[in-house]
Amino acid sequence: MIRVSRYLFSKRANHAEIAIIGGGTGGINTAAQLIRDGHFNPNEIAIIDPSRIHAYQPGWTMVGKHQNQLIGGGLYDVNKTLKPLEDVLPRGVHQYHETVVEIDAPNNLIKTASGNLISYDQLIIASGIQLDFTQIKGAQEYIEDENYPVSTIYTAQYASKMNKLVENFKGGNILFTEPQMPIKCGGAPQKIMYLTHDRLRKKGIEAKIEIHMAKATVFGVPKYADILSKIIQQKGIHIQLKNKLIEVQDHKAIFENQDTKEITVKEFDLLHLVPPMKAPSFIAKSGLGDAGGFVNVHPGTLQHVQYQNIWGLGDSSNLPTSKTAAAVMAQTPVLVNNLVRALQLHDKPIPDYKGYTSCPIFTSQTELLLAEFKYDSKLDETFPFLQNNPNRLMFWMKTKFFPLAYWQFMIRGYWAGRDGFRVFMD
Repeated sequence: MIRVSRYLFSKRANHAEIAIIGGGTGGINTAAQLIRDGHFNPNEIAIIDPSRIHAYQPGWTMVGKHQNQLIGGGLYDVNKTLKPLEDVLPRGVHQYHETVVEIDAPNNLIKTASGNLISYDQLIIASGIQLDFTQIKGAQEYIEDENYPVSTIYTAQYASKMNKLVENFKGGNILFTEPQMPIKCGGAPQKIMYLTHDRLRKKGIEAKIEIHMAKATVFGVPKYADILSKIIQQKGIHIQLKNKLIEVQDHKAIFENQDTKEITVKEFDLLHLVPPMKAPSFIAKSGLGDAGGFVNVHPGTLQHVQYQNIWGLGDSSNLPTSKTAAAVMAQTPVLVNNLVRALQLHDKPIPDYKGYTSCPIFTSQTELLLAEFKYDSKLDETFPFLQNNPNRLMFWMKTKFFPLAYWQFMIRGYWAGRDGFRVFMD
């Protein structure tokens, strides 16, 4: 049955029954499932995002080649990670290429940087997490220099630069860093390190590799921490925990010990840094965030703790689990089901999300360790017999199957991550 919105003949032109802030994985996946399941018509949904490009961010760690355009670690084509947003959005969904500056939650209004007002019945915040290079003195200056040996795989542009730096590396000291949590894809700082190590090993290039982490452990789940610690030792990589990068100088990295506050200086020939990350400022400004500025939602239902018609998922939420695409895939059906229960059935949301997330960690250019867990760092493995060590099958899934599932099925609302293909309602 086609429903007619009560705002159809209203003078308030900029209205959406479902407003989604963010055109990334969370926003597109949610819109696609709401439409695919028959809950809403496309013209009842609006997506607000200033970018006109949608990125498959997991691809930035990998390596590939297209007219010499390699990215990150050497397994994937940089051009395959980017598509026009309009090509991946469900057809008929309204698009607002604008930046949200504030949400007037009591009045159901979104304010944009251009002064535009968009009203909504239900609001989904999936605006992602922002890189903050300013927290590391000198980082922005050096990383923007195309010829300087500092980069990161957290954008497509800098991932391409990182690949070129590794390709042209002749030997010396390589530093990898990881900032304080939260960051998106917490395993990525290690992935690029292992891939770089393997690339250089195969070329016979000697490198002294170190990784400096602000946290106190290699990985937040004990099982995988033990496995990765052994791999680091086997590869001859030096690890320094509780050591935060605070400044970049000419071929020098300045670190601060998180316990003693002691300052150390490390010289490098190549530096891969991961910037600290933060929630978009409009969340805290609108009174919708927790102490860290992330959307304050119930950990099981994904409904905002104060406003029943506001929902959050993905990197911009305060869900106490690792911020990954796999987590978004698990969160989306829970959010969709609960939104429909609240709006159409006038029923209470069900706390079905248990914190599932996944981190596929490359350990070489041929093997991968699949880490799966949920709230409280408890194991939640799909293939337990294949997740005690890195292996080639998991590597194949990450490099071949996951990108296919993302571009062909996720954006159309067919894919539910670990749960596979979705069954739709008539």
